[in-house]
Amino acid sequence: MAKRLWASWWLKGKGRWALIRRQATSSHKMSARSAASLRRGRKPVAMGVGARLRRAIRLVLALAVCTAAGLTPQSARADEVRMSIDEARGAAARALMAGQADLALVLAEGVLLGAPGDAQALMMKSRALRALGRPQEAASAARQAFGQSDDERSRFFAALLMAQARSTGGQPGAAQLWLRRAAQIAPDEQLRAAAVRDFRHVRSQTPWRLSLDMSVEPSDNLNGAPKTNSFTFGGLPFVNPTAVPLSGERFVFGADYLRRVPLSETRRLNLGASVEMQRVRFSSDARDKVPGLRNGDYRQDALALSLGYEARGAEGAWLGKSQLSLSRHWLAGTPYADAARLDLSYGRMLMPGLTGTARFAYETEQRLDVGLRDNQTREVGVTLTRRFGTAALGLDVQVTDTASESRLVARESARAAVSYGLGKPVRGMLPRLTLAWEVTDYDQAPASFWVTPRRDEELSVSLNVLLPEFDYYGFAPEIGVSFRDRSSNYTIYETRGTDLRLGLKSVF
Repeated sequence: MAKRLWASWWLKGKGRWALIRRQATSSHKMSARSAASLRRGRKPVAMGVGARLRRAIRLVLALAVCTAAGLTPQSARADEVRMSIDEARGAAARALMAGQADLALVLAEGVLLGAPGDAQALMMKSRALRALGRPQEAASAARQAFGQSDDERSRFFAALLMAQARSTGGQPGAAQLWLRRAAQIAPDEQLRAAAVRDFRHVRSQTPWRLSLDMSVEPSDNLNGAPKTNSFTFGGLPFVNPTAVPLSGERFVFGADYLRRVPLSETRRLNLGASVEMQRVRFSSDARDKVPGLRNGDYRQDALALSLGYEARGAEGAWLGKSQLSLSRHWLAGTPYADAARLDLSYGRMLMPGLTGTARFAYETEQRLDVGLRDNQTREVGVTLTRRFGTAALGLDVQVTDTASESRLVARESARAAVSYGLGKPVRGMLPRLTLAWEVTDYDQAPASFWVTPRRDEELSVSLNVLLPEFDYYGFAPEIGVSFRDRSSNYTIYETRGTDLRLGLKSVF
């Protein structure tokens, strides 16, 4: 009976998730004499040796007469009542549903006097303590309930209570972890969906966000080598023995921390920090091709700090963003470049189901290896997204102009990409396909003894498939494969490669 009342109270949402750190005030307070009467009324459990039948434990309560409809404080001065543990559980659940947290706490503690470790009583105690503004004690009771629960349903509710207590106590990060745990052990889809909704709500109310990216990327051309390592100049052939495709794996780890500072209901500041590390491991075949090849020579690292500003229109009609970021890049453990970048964007709904975003960026890069290659880049782009039910079709167009004194860096490029992704799994898969075409015109030839400016054309295709049915704690595997083919009027810059990506992605 108590379990049914508990589940009913939970799913109906009677004061279910007070995440805005409110402290529910109690309607009535039990007197010290009433609590003492409860403890004096506890009787020991008697158990038959042969049949091992447990007698009901009677609790003498200096409380109101508990009717089938519930408990009322007006009757708290009436004669003492005796009830079994099951009856006390039911009374505590009804008290919670009626908003009488103090009464529910006394009843739950009374049950625990007769049945220490009772999971249902511990959960009701946790709920009552949180409503009374005692989140640390509520978390302790919820943790005990989680450990004492012997079925998935009870463990699920205990995990939710733990998340609520942590959120109320000002620990949204811990609350999100417990909600991921609740979603993982949910006994059915309805309860899992409830945990996911609560997770998203907690995340939306959390002033900070931490995103992690981890992937393994096998490739047949880790170094981006040209299709051929030979060229002809003045009728003479030249060969670069190290300019050959090298196979192996790339390991990527990235972390992005964002702190949001609200300025008003529609404006906020974003303070960010990010780090990215790339490591490679060449195959034995690659080492045979290039003796003395070292993995550390292709190590890449980046660290960035950012300050952003966001503003949105009423009901989210438009969204404007600006961000200034500073970054440092390392290659093979040596400082490679410092960069400063400004990003501006404005997006809005153009019509039902169609959104558009315009963006502009300016970046200045100071090269620490070769000063001649310092550069300044301007970017202008437009993105259109059309939604068809749960699927989305996107078009992205971007033009870039890079100014530099180096003939190997100064260039203009134009890129167009079309993408299509599903919003609902098909046979357990969420695919996303992207097709891109880019043309790059360099200001000069790659060397002074050549005359014709360099021109590259590159086709790339990528397919990423998310497998949400294989998620663990809200993280699902994602498999991606990409192919790129770059042609050039100088054969030493023609390249082709296929990469495979194995990573994890949050499905919440």
